Amino acid sequence: MQRRNFLAAAAGLGLLAVPRDSRADASQQRFLLIVFAQGGWDVTHALDPKRAPSCDVPAGSVTSYANGIKVLTDPSRPSVGGFFAANASRCAVVNGLWIGSVAHGSARIRVLTGTRSARNPDVAAIFAAAAAEQQPRLALPYVDLGGGAYAGPLASVMGRVGSTNQLVTLIDRSKAFRGSGGGFVPDDGEQSLLSEFATRRAGAAARAPGGTAVASYASSLGRAAMLRRDPQMRGMSVGRATTLAQQGALAVELFRGGVACAAFLDTRLDWDTHDDIADQATSHEQLFSELTQIASKLAAAGLLERTTVAVLSEFSRTPKLNDQPQPGKNHWPVTSALLFGGGVRSGSYGATDEGLGALRVRMDDGTQADTGRLLQFDNFAAGLLEFMGVSSKRWITNAEPFHGPFV
Repeated sequence: MQRRNFLAAAAGLGLLAVPRDSRADASQQRFLLIVFAQGGWDVTHALDPKRAPSCDVPAGSVTSYANGIKVLTDPSRPSVGGFFAANASRCAVVNGLWIGSVAHGSARIRVLTGTRSARNPDVAAIFAAAAAEQQPRLALPYVDLGGGAYAGPLASVMGRVGSTNQLVTLIDRSKAFRGSGGGFVPDDGEQSLLSEFATRRAGAAARAPGGTAVASYASSLGRAAMLRRDPQMRGMSVGRATTLAQQGALAVELFRGGVACAAFLDTRLDWDTHDDIADQATSHEQLFSELTQIASKLAAAGLLERTTVAVLSEFSRTPKLNDQPQPGKNHWPVTSALLFGGGVRSGSYGATDEGLGALRVRMDDGTQADTGRLLQFDNFAAGLLEFMGVSSKRWITNAEPFHGPFV
């Protein structure tokens, strides 16, 4: 086909099997929100406090919260303490999470997918794909608002919004074209012919080898058409989702409207502090301030108890400062995770020694035990999947799910 005809066929394909109402029933839907701190946070600044001289630690004192949660707080970082004062009863802190890598790329893949391959989907994509099977009217099951999610073979359920928010052009096609010429916009009669043509071509392609991919592509275009038809989406004021709080606000709107059930957010803060360790304190203060805003948004929308928020980073920082002119900390293959909302069992799970080395724990309840095993990235991801109601065996093979905070 000529390029114009091919584009026209694709436009028609987008109308295949599109339900009249794009919004799923959100009354029983569960939601998953991934917040990622790209670069490697220093867990001694909050989630896994240590004492000097075993670690070079920031100013502060260890504060105890509900269910045994201990966090490093300081008046210079009021939002850290403020977040836990308001939310500790619905929080779980997981320490001693062994990643086994100090390279940004490979560590990021491991903590998000539970595997070593970027070709595999992350936990949120797997959950969203399973939810889409049960709720076919979810127009955008998984939305990547922060950049960096892994869809793998499940790309048909995910939309990458981007930092300048491509959702605008996805909803309103007239904004996708530059210049005075605009794009090809068929009228109703032309669209009917194009849809019929595309239906026949898609049916023929589906019967050929590789037809599964055609069906997946068709379903993704159909979801795009759902979004364009949705009056709530067209009426939404969608600007740049640059800060974590802005990303979170948009995710809550998509959840509340029954458009999406999973979202990936990025803090967009500087966590890779090989020099000037003071940046960790600044980033922690902003992170917990924005997490407080997201929790409040979810609560106001009545979604906090059905939304599981997982705050992750690919690894942590070394126990001791380096010898840079402005000292910082290098990469460390053990990290922590923060979970809240969505029925997680509040408390502290996993463990590290005074030198930030991972200790053995039980997989069933997360308590330290010499007879246990290291809590690895695959155990954690598998446990989160099982908690979200999805079997982990297909995607994360040979990994015993970690059940500590996941009831």
